[in-house]
Amino acid sequence: MKNKNMMTLRNTAILRNTLTLALVLASASTVLADAIVRTNGRRIENVQITKATYDEILYKKDGNTATVKGELVQAIERDSAVVARVRAAVDSGEYSKALKLAKKAEAGVQGWEAAEVAYLIGRIYLEAGKYKDADDAFATYLQANEEKKDYWVPHALHGRGRAAIAARKGGTAMQYFDQLGKFGDTWDLRATLGKAQGAVLKKSWVEARSLFQSVARKSSAPPAVQAAAAVGRIEVLVLQKQYPNAVRDLQSAFFDAPKPALASYSESRAKATLLMGVALKEQGGKENLEKAEIWLLRTAVIYKGHSAVYKEACKNLAAVYGSLGRADRATEWQRRAGA
Repeated sequence: MKNKNMMTLRNTAILRNTLTLALVLASASTVLADAIVRTNGRRIENVQITKATYDEILYKKDGNTATVKGELVQAIERDSAVVARVRAAVDSGEYSKALKLAKKAEAGVQGWEAAEVAYLIGRIYLEAGKYKDADDAFATYLQANEEKKDYWVPHALHGRGRAAIAARKGGTAMQYFDQLGKFGDTWDLRATLGKAQGAVLKKSWVEARSLFQSVARKSSAPPAVQAAAAVGRIEVLVLQKQYPNAVRDLQSAFFDAPKPALASYSESRAKATLLMGVALKEQGGKENLEKAEIWLLRTAVIYKGHSAVYKEACKNLAAVYGSLGRADRATEWQRRAGA
């Protein structure tokens, strides 16, 4: 009986140790599931973010503690099943689903999760083209989190500027962009991009091209910022009706020998693809119209998640099919443009 009791105790101890080890491993996998995306495109995976402000990100990896300046971080991905579902829906362009998830999550999260959900609601509205709602949501987020120096604060200010530009409120946009410089050089470059877009609204073409070019040529600019500057400068060429020059520059900057950052399915790449179709369409002639059809279809299929770009592609496809005498296709794409 004594031996039997000893065996039972020994087995219980083994089971307890096994369960403890499993819990430790599960806990480790949970706290080390965060990620940091730097502005150069590099991802730092399997870390535990212990502090995240717009000044710096503090994290642990492989038992060591490290920091990175906030302005050198494009995004952070902290482990949260609730927030991850919202992020995934936004990134895939499922804005209605993302908003429902975010609104549902609001009541059940707190701390950094509540802050990020509030920021994501602004981003959802912005990318869905609801600019007044976006501005209101970003304002709500900032009111609750600006004094805390939450990581997403400059992103929200930038979002307010983008929403104002999209709503053609250049003066209001400049007020937001002027605040970005205090967050570091990278944000100052993004502010310059915003000011260039404001110059576009005023049809100050020389000023706009100069500002875009100053960012595109900045060696310290993150690849995504350089890409946005490059496509912004080419968009000015299209607006000035310099279509052959726009096609040439789009080929050299994005499509012939693209740099890795420019080759990705980013918003800038989406706009570049759209602009290629628009520039070819505007040159007219059957050959150019048929080429434009291909580029615009590519835009509509690949970049449907970018709402504004998608709608513009649909509208231009309707015009292309109208010019080619294909009324049924023109009607279909006009319907999609208004959807």
